[in-house]
Amino acid sequence: MSLFLDTSSEEKVRHKLENYATSRPLVVVTMATGLQGNGVVKHLSNTGLFRIRAITRDPFSKKSLELLRYQNVEIVKADLLDVESLNDVFTDAYAVFGNTTPTKNWKLFEGSMSHDYEMMQGENLIKAVAKARNDGVLKHFVFSSVCKSKISKNSESTPRHFLNKWEIEELISLSSLDDVSTVLRPASYFENFLSKLPGVSISKRGFRGVVLPNAQWQTLAVDDVGAWTRAALMNPKRFLGFKLNIAGEELTGNQMAETLQSLRPKDVNKVNYKMIPRSIMRILEHDIATMASWIESSGYGADLSYLSKLSSEFKVKITSLSQWLKLKKLV
Repeated sequence: MSLFLDTSSEEKVRHKLENYATSRPLVVVTMATGLQGNGVVKHLSNTGLFRIRAITRDPFSKKSLELLRYQNVEIVKADLLDVESLNDVFTDAYAVFGNTTPTKNWKLFEGSMSHDYEMMQGENLIKAVAKARNDGVLKHFVFSSVCKSKISKNSESTPRHFLNKWEIEELISLSSLDDVSTVLRPASYFENFLSKLPGVSISKRGFRGVVLPNAQWQTLAVDDVGAWTRAALMNPKRFLGFKLNIAGEELTGNQMAETLQSLRPKDVNKVNYKMIPRSIMRILEHDIATMASWIESSGYGADLSYLSKLSSEFKVKITSLSQWLKLKKLV
């Protein structure tokens, strides 16, 4: 029986686990070396209440070994493209954090995103979670999806990599996993502004983005996914069966540039927001161009007022853009 099933109180959960330190629930984190996975490992480790199994395809890579700086972490080899490897690592898991990626091989005029590649990961992930649940061990599955729109219907094309995530959500329901699942739906990440491509990242004079300068754009720090995952696992009665759009800010590109400008000395060059031409994005990463048009016409649907109340209740520190800019030393 899970130590978490009889209470939604984080304080009671913590007290119970501290008295059963040798029985810490095991949480398996997929794609642990990625930005989301790393954040989840960090936030869970900081509680001191979980054992964390960080899943990676190469346990001896630099990024994998860096995870050992966190407490109560083990690194285990497994692959989302190999369902049997997932079955093995989920065998004794109380909970699983699941994440998938569409990014594969880049092609001109198409980009790097593959529907089949991500759906194979998603199908394997859900099969393995369902098996672990049916075996009577797994009690909680947190899936990282993507934020849905505030508009129910819109003629603007939906990005294919968004549809991938929502199709995986449907697999969760079809596999009768809704009652043990929490779906977190992040908006766009601040980290996307750190592109290594020349001319498309934050600079001394420019704040680059993919949407029009005056379009409202919900964003968040990728680390916040880890914070919300911690909240979900610490408060299962509140979060089981829950689907939550998450974001930290809703600003226009011009407002983002103004935020950066406000953090810099008054005598430095003015920071201007510059949109990466849509025609260039269609050549470099077609689905991101589609996403930009979707954001402008439909927009992410996170309720920031509700998230503020929820974050206070569950001690989630939502990262503002200004905090993130300072953290990344971009000011």
